[in-house]
Amino acid sequence: MDYKRLFALLFIFCFCNTLIAYSCRYTIREIGFSDIGSEPHSLYIFTNSVTSEKEISSIHNLSRSLLNETNVKLKLFDADKEKYNIKSFPSAVFVFPGGEYMIFSLKQAGRSLNESVWMLLDNLVTSTCRKTIKAKLLQAYCVVLVVEGDNRQQNENVLLETKKAVREITRMLDQMPKVVDSPPAIVVLPRKDIPDERLLLTSLGITEKETGMPSVAILYGRGRIMGPVLQGDLISRDIIHNLLSIVGADCECGLDHSWILGRMIPLRWESSVQNELAKNLGFDIENPMVRSEMSQILSLKQAHVKSLDPMGSSLLGYSEGELDIAKSPEKISKIPASEVRKSFYQTEKSKNNLVFKTIILGFGGILLIVIVTILFIQYKRKKFSAKLRES
Repeated sequence: MDYKRLFALLFIFCFCNTLIAYSCRYTIREIGFSDIGSEPHSLYIFTNSVTSEKEISSIHNLSRSLLNETNVKLKLFDADKEKYNIKSFPSAVFVFPGGEYMIFSLKQAGRSLNESVWMLLDNLVTSTCRKTIKAKLLQAYCVVLVVEGDNRQQNENVLLETKKAVREITRMLDQMPKVVDSPPAIVVLPRKDIPDERLLLTSLGITEKETGMPSVAILYGRGRIMGPVLQGDLISRDIIHNLLSIVGADCECGLDHSWILGRMIPLRWESSVQNELAKNLGFDIENPMVRSEMSQILSLKQAHVKSLDPMGSSLLGYSEGELDIAKSPEKISKIPASEVRKSFYQTEKSKNNLVFKTIILGFGGILLIVIVTILFIQYKRKKFSAKLRES
């Protein structure tokens, strides 16, 4: 009886190890909630000899307080020590990861320096639209941001295509590797609110000239951007659907890691938000073990595999020379649910081999233990039987 119990326990242990090997994956959406691989936005504040020590201390203290729990990093510079093309002091230059920048004066008419700095720093990491996006990201599969343009009919057409894509992806949410109860949320940025969201639009890569036309951006995780922002003829149900499909894909689906680690919009991500996220996900994304596992997954080099291709070419490798795609969006086929699901579990061949080798070695090791245990038990029984015969 003891032998049978031991064998059963070893078998269960072996079976559970196999399940664990397949249950440690994360989706692109889940990894998107971490700050792994993110490039922070930078805020450079320039002072000179005219700026008092008290003012510099106030700027530093306010920055440390208001930029805490954000993806914006502060750097102070003394313009008297090095020459910079700054005409008024103190001034701030906000630099985006892509190299774009915006210049702000820290002295506003009718306000003290502290008030001016406070308002600027707060506006850098939050806005009405970003508050809405952050609230939706916690619950929804992702956020589809629709930025209105000048033409009312174009805005209506873009919103219609977006709604069609969201309805289609909602029908296949139960086929995703991880269940998400809430479908993608559509957030519309009205034309009249665009002047108040200049910083958000710049972080998305939308220039002031491009605000005349509608734009669509897919945001997931901690405000990450999936692929490029869609404009013009690239805004279609199929392309939006395909981008939405990738958000729920397995992080080992063979995609280039630049998809998984899309650039972030400037955002404040408070501890309270992180706690609510942990409840929704069922695990803490900031847990060192989780972060370590995610980092190991992302550190593996991608093999040359056939992965999802939402636009008929490498999306992040899109260039001006491929405008024929943009001119003929009707030729871009939608990725069907079966293909998306198939790609979810399409891992690199080398990684598959490694997983199977690990499982085989695990089985082999446990089988060896079982055999040794059986032989040991048989030996003990024979020895005990021999003693009984001798007695």
